[in-house]
Amino acid sequence: MPASLTLTQTSAVRVQYLAQRGYGSPIKLIHEFERRDAQVARAREFEEVVLWFEHDLYDQLQLLQALTALEELDLEPGRVALVQSDHYLAGMTVEELGRLFPKRRTATPAVFKSARRSWDRFRSPSPADLYAAAGEDAIGLPFLRAALQRLCQEYPSSRDGLSRSQRQALYAVAQGPGRIEELFARAQAREEAYFLSERVFEKMLEDLRAQPAALVEGEEGTLVPSALGRRVLAGDADWLQERQIDRWIGGVHLLGNSVARWDDDASRFTA
Repeated sequence: MPASLTLTQTSAVRVQYLAQRGYGSPIKLIHEFERRDAQVARAREFEEVVLWFEHDLYDQLQLLQALTALEELDLEPGRVALVQSDHYLAGMTVEELGRLFPKRRTATPAVFKSARRSWDRFRSPSPADLYAAAGEDAIGLPFLRAALQRLCQEYPSSRDGLSRSQRQALYAVAQGPGRIEELFARAQAREEAYFLSERVFEKMLEDLRAQPAALVEGEEGTLVPSALGRRVLAGDADWLQERQIDRWIGGVHLLGNSVARWDDDASRFTA
C-alpha cells in the first residue's frame, strides 16, 4: 500500500500483488476491484451510504480506505453512516443484522479526518507513523487502535524474526500433524480477532516450507517443524539470520537483513 496513489492506482497494485500470491486470476481480480471502485464512485446517487465493517484488522484497514475515498467525493454532510460490529457479520442472522442498522452512526467531518490521518500513517514509508497511529484512539473508530496494534505485530519479531502470524502457524504445526483446515483453526484460536483467510494461511505455510531456511517440512497432513523451526520456536535461532525478508506492510518495504523489528516485551519497534 504505497503512499500517494489514487484509489484506482492502489487497486492496480493490489491486483498485481494478489495475483502473484495466487489468490485469484488477474482478470477476475481486476473485475472485482473495478466493480468495487465503481460502486464507491456512485456514492452521490444514494440518499445514504452505510458502511458495514467488523472489528478485525482486515476490515478496519478497508474501512479507512473506504472513508478516505468517500471523503474525496465531497458528499453532503450526513450522507455516510457506519455500522461497526465486534461480531463477525457473516455469522449473524438476518434478524441480528437488522438490529444493527438503527444503531448506525453518521460519519462526521471529524471521523473522516481521523480516518484519513490513520490511512496516511498506514501507507507511510516509516513504521514510526504506524506506531503513532496504533497508540491513539481514532474518533468514531473504536476498533482501529487494537487493529493497528495487531498490525505492528506482523513486523518480524526482535526475538526470532517471525511475524506473529508466522509464529502462530509454526506453533500450529508443532502441535501435531493435521490437514490445512485443522492447522488453520489452531492458529486462529490464538487471535483476539481473526482476520486471515484459510487460503492466506496456506500460502504462509508454503513460505515457511520454502528453501532456504525452511521452518516446516513434510507434505499436507504430515507437516512438522524442521530442525531450524524447532530452534526458532525454542528461541535459539533467528529466522532472518538465515533468510532475507522481502515483504510490504502498508507503505513500508521490509527488505534484506537490516529492517525494523517488533519487540513484544517493550511493545515498540527496534532498529
